[in-house]
Amino acid sequence: MKIAIKGPIISDGEQFIYDWFGIPATSPVKVLNIIEEAIQNKVNELTVVINSGGGSVFSASEIYTELKKFEGNVNVEIVGMAASAASVIAMAGTKIVMSPTGQLMIHNASTTAWGDYRDMNHTGEFLQKVNQSIMNSYTAKTGKATDELKALMDAETWMTAQDAKEAGFVDAIMFEQEVEAKANVERPDLVNGMLPQEVINKMREQLANDKSLTVVNSATQPAKHIKDKGNGVSATMNIETLKNEHPELFEQVKNIGFEEGKKVENQRIKEIEEITVAGSHDIVKAAKFENGMSAGEVAMAILKNEKNRKENLLIDRKDDATLVNGVINADFTPPDKENEFSNTLDKVLGGKKND
Repeated sequence: MKIAIKGPIISDGEQFIYDWFGIPATSPVKVLNIIEEAIQNKVNELTVVINSGGGSVFSASEIYTELKKFEGNVNVEIVGMAASAASVIAMAGTKIVMSPTGQLMIHNASTTAWGDYRDMNHTGEFLQKVNQSIMNSYTAKTGKATDELKALMDAETWMTAQDAKEAGFVDAIMFEQEVEAKANVERPDLVNGMLPQEVINKMREQLANDKSLTVVNSATQPAKHIKDKGNGVSATMNIETLKNEHPELFEQVKNIGFEEGKKVENQRIKEIEEITVAGSHDIVKAAKFENGMSAGEVAMAILKNEKNRKENLLIDRKDDATLVNGVINADFTPPDKENEFSNTLDKVLGGKKND
């Protein structure tokens, strides 16, 4: 029986939001339902196909635990990317194989925090505990020491199939089938493919208030439907249906996305302006209004431009020095070159030559 770990790793309560928009995502209950079905049907082998950029480490831990509890074989196939929390799920495999075009990434857990130094210290301690929990899954598979794994996680280590096999994270590299390696590009505008929390909260609010909407959670049922207000006929929901049948909700969600995008763009402009230096006006202008370069890309362009400017300045100085030496060492100037000589001397000395 096949289990697909695609898109971000999310909580059970968020699954129906992703389903409604048709965005691939994986929650614990979605995986558990398939495992329970396999047990009921006395299936003794699971194939877990992974292409995910990660997400909630606690949801990943729950999925990892349920897979490890399964009494049969768990064959894990990393066909695109198993990054962050998704790499934890991959470690549950009885056998783990990886596409030659795949990537595996491990790093430290991260979160946001607010408060005084005590809150910050507490958050730091909490994250270190989470990191240790993550390491446990890696240690069980690779046998590596904590210090070595900590160094790999601190460095945010990306591994090719060959790297992962050599390090003991996978057992073999897949050669018999070719799989398209999208590596979490379903929604490149989302962090790890995850919807902004503002969108999720707004959707919860709207769905709670609009009694005409009936959304089926694909984690518990195989299809998702929206009840039509007019005749009660169900139809599959997608972005186009949302736009046509629920324009107010569509506009609200779109506006949230617009506001988020505006914040990101304002921050990009601010970062670019902070690194602006003399002589970089054209680069900065193009970055702001034409090519959409990031602050880091602008910084590299400015450095390259400054390097070229200095090299050209050095060349100009050498040319001027050569010209001055030629004027000083000249013993004879043909009569028909007198005016040219005079103009050249004016240029070098910066004014009219004295009679």
